Amino acid sequence: MKVVMAGEVPVSEVSWAGADAVYTQAYRDLLRVAYVLTGSGQAAEDVVHDVFCRVGPRIAELDNPAAYLRVAVVNQCRSIHRRITRAPRPDRPADIVLDTGLTELRDALQQLPARQRTAIVLRYLCDLPEAEIADILDCRPTTVRTLVHRGLADLRTRIS
Repeated sequence: MKVVMAGEVPVSEVSWAGADAVYTQAYRDLLRVAYVLTGSGQAAEDVVHDVFCRVGPRIAELDNPAAYLRVAVVNQCRSIHRRITRAPRPDRPADIVLDTGLTELRDALQQLPARQRTAIVLRYLCDLPEAEIADILDCRPTTVRTLVHRGLADLRTRIS
């Protein structure tokens, strides 16, 4: 254990400076994105928590912490989705249904390919412009338009 002299600030406090404010402002939006991408409230909380723990100490160094965190959450959700789709999946208990329309939409979103689902979530849930989504997905804005268009068409057929 390190002894802190009078007037010194512990290293752990310096490295997390500013993280509380960013956490307070961005948490709900990041949680919504993670929830829609993972389909699970618990998984969404885990994703957002893990991202904040990983990025928190460097948050003061970032030019746009909210955008960086959003990209990190999307990437973490993609990583989880890859692991889940590769692993055998046991039957899970049914979620509590509060609104069948929202449940149907969430289930339909989960059936979309990952890139389409991510593009739709970032476009309509986060209200991001196509250029920013293209940066996140590492593609061209025209590709984003195509992903969103095809994803919405697929959602319409699945929900109808």
